[in-house]
Formats: sequence, C-alpha cells, structure tokens
Amino acid sequence: MGSNIPSTGWGLARICDIFQAEHWGNLNAEDIVQMLLDGRIASHELHALNKFLTRYAAGQNGGSRLPLSDLLDSWGIGKLHSLRRGMWAVYEGHPLLRDLDALIAERVQPATTKYASYKTRARRLSVPPEELPHGWKIALERMADGIPGVALNDGQRQAPPSAPMLVTMRTKLCECILAARKAGVPEEMSVLATTAYEKSLLGRERALSPVTIKSAIRQVRDFARYLGAPDDVLAHLADRVRYHERRANGYTPLKEAKVLALPSYREIFGMAFDLLGEADETKNAKQAQFKRNAAVAMTLFCPFPLRVADTAMFFGREITWDGQMYHFDIALSKSKRSYTAPILPVFGFFIDQLILQGSGPAHLADLRAECFQVRRPLFVTYEGRVPHPRYVSHLWKQVLGTGSHAARTKLHDEFGRLGSRGVDLAMGACGQRGEKTAEAYRTRAFQMLAVEKAHTDMVGEITDAEWREFFS
Repeated sequence: MGSNIPSTGWGLARICDIFQAEHWGNLNAEDIVQMLLDGRIASHELHALNKFLTRYAAGQNGGSRLPLSDLLDSWGIGKLHSLRRGMWAVYEGHPLLRDLDALIAERVQPATTKYASYKTRARRLSVPPEELPHGWKIALERMADGIPGVALNDGQRQAPPSAPMLVTMRTKLCECILAARKAGVPEEMSVLATTAYEKSLLGRERALSPVTIKSAIRQVRDFARYLGAPDDVLAHLADRVRYHERRANGYTPLKEAKVLALPSYREIFGMAFDLLGEADETKNAKQAQFKRNAAVAMTLFCPFPLRVADTAMFFGREITWDGQMYHFDIALSKSKRSYTAPILPVFGFFIDQLILQGSGPAHLADLRAECFQVRRPLFVTYEGRVPHPRYVSHLWKQVLGTGSHAARTKLHDEFGRLGSRGVDLAMGACGQRGEKTAEAYRTRAFQMLAVEKAHTDMVGEITDAEWREFFS
C-alpha cells in the first residue's frame, strides 16, 4: 500500500500515529486507510471522530463520563453530522450513536419547542367531566372508592364498575349530557335525556355498530341503577337495552371481523422477524426503531395478551431479569391481581432488541444493566421519548390493521379449538377468572368447534406439535 493516501492528504505514517492513541483500541490502521480509499469515510469525518474520542477519553472521571452535550458544547450541526458519519463508518452499532442522534435532534429543534404547535383537540361528542351534574360527579367518586349504589325497590344495589370500565362509563355520561344540552332538555337522568342520547348515537356521522350502541345504553342504564333513578327511567333504559341486544344479535362486531382477518401466529412471528431484518438494513434510525418496537409489540403480546392499559411497561418494574430469563411482574389494571409469568428465551430475544436499539450484541449486558438501573420504559422512540400509554395498540394497528386488544380474542379463538381445557388455558393467559367470562368463552369455543367441524376440508388442523411449540 502506498505511503500517501490519494485525495486525502493523509500519509500512512500520520494514520499510524493517530491510531496508536489508546482511545482507538485495537483498530487496524490499514483498515481505516482502505476505508478512506474506498470513500467509506472522509478525511474530515475521521478528523472529527479522532477529536471527539480524544475528548471522550479525557472526560472519563472515576468510571463516570461527561454527557455528550458538555463534550460537544462548541460543535456546530455540520461538525456533529461529520462526527456521526465517521462514528457510523468505524463503530457501526455503538450505543453512543443514539446519544449523538439525540444531541443532534435537540440542537436542530429543542424539546421545549417540538410540540408547541399542537393544540388540545376540541370536544365534539361530549362535555368535559367537570360539567357533569354535581350528583353524578359524587356518584362517580363513590364508584371509584368501591362503594355500592343506592338500594332499589327489589333490594338490589348496583355494584361499582372496575376502574377501566369506570373511565368508559364517565365518557358515555359526558356524551349523554351533551346530547341533552343540544336537544334542549334538562341535564339529568330522565327519559327525555336518555332518549336524546340514544338518538345522538344513532345519528352519528360515522355510523356506530349495533354492539357499540348497545354497550353505550347499557353503561347509562347501570349508572341509572347506581343512582337509584326513578322507576320510569329504569324501565325505559331496560327496554332500550333489550331492544339493542336483539338488534345486535347475529351481528359480527367489527373487532371480531378484524380478528378473523388476522394472520396466523406463525405468520405474525414471521412478520416480526422480517421487521427486525428491515430495521437492521434501514439507514433511517427513527424508522428502524419503529420497526423494532412493532416487532416486539406483535410477538410479546400474542402469547401474553394483556389489556392495553397493562402494556406500558418498565424494566425493573413490570419486567424483571433473573440473570437467565425475563419475567412479567404486573399488577393487572382491572382486577389489581398479580400477574407473573416467565418470558421464554424466544420472546426474550425480542426484548433484547429493544435494549440494544441497533447497537451490537457485544453491548447487551451493559445496556441491559443500565435499563434496569434507570427503570427505562420497554418502548421508547429512537430519540429516547416515552410514547403514549396505548403505543402497543397503535403499533398493532399500523402493522396488523387492528389494536392489540384483538390479541385476547384471537388467543381465546385459537385455544377454543382445544375445547373446555383450552378455554381454561386462555383465561389463565389473559389473567381472567370470572365464571361469566368463562361461560361466554366456552359457548364461543363450542360454536367455533362446530363451525370448524363443518368446514374441515377448508380449514387445516393445527398439529399437537405446533400447539406445544407456541403455547406450552
């Protein structure tokens, strides 16, 4: 190899002198020379990288390190980009690349200004909760405290809903008040107000399914029972619930249609591995991180079909590590019961990808320890931002066309093929106990088994080996 490097002005002796510095480690100077010759790195990028590594090594203090923002305080955006390109060429997969990208993003557009242009979306279908009637707000507070409702004529007291259902009920009540306000009737629990609400549901610009309307009227009925509303209101709502139950009977909910359209488990896992492969190949770091997040969301929450509210997880809190395997340790949002389960290595591999976030596997142990030390969220964007709590469901919808809630229905459908034992297994996987729920899914399992038997020639059987592979 010649002593002069064409088009760079760097001599081989100069290259060798630079790479004798301790901060370069065991890099081969001749390899870097070849990268310069091939155009894989430019001389000014190598200069920037060398200058940074010199500062970085000097900035180590008792095992701790100065933040990049301090080390590179005087560097402009152009020089930072040169450093980024040089670091990628020489140290592809190094964790510092993420920190450098975050610094560049912050210099281009500071976090304090990133979302200043976003405004709170105006309410079109409901009033704010603070505009509910005073008595209704008191009742909702009592529900949140777990206090049963007023005793009715039959001696029954309406039980308070679970925390997630309470949120849904509050939303429906806010819709009911707006409907009454627009109809010009008193904002109270009355036949006039509930009729106005029902008409508003039926007249939505985007048509609601019969099941959705039935559910909304049922929520208002349950709240009316909790309040101890007049008998004529309770009778009216009971009649309307029965009407909408008949109307919804035989209707295939949109959610079920989307579940039936979901790929098989084998296909979902194949899609997830494809996403990881695409993430490794794409040069856009943000897109690569999105693909990793989507791959994990799809694989992790197929065998563990948790409610959307339970999918916002943190290392060291909902996800633990025993030195060999990851484990779930979750207090379920609906029942507050503890949900613990080991995460098999095949699924742990996907979690590792979210820890590495494009870094090389050699950095896994250190990055994992850091994630658990700082209790990092499982899902973060490439810039380090924490997505909204429903991010997992958003990822499902982007890739599979429906939110992650469909995973619960799909699991019950798949296990339903095994009969009553499959129902019990599915309920355990979903963290469910209620006998009413069990009976509903047993009925559904029976119906599915009957349909499948009638279409045996069209629907392939899943082998015992496949069940053991994916669900044991």
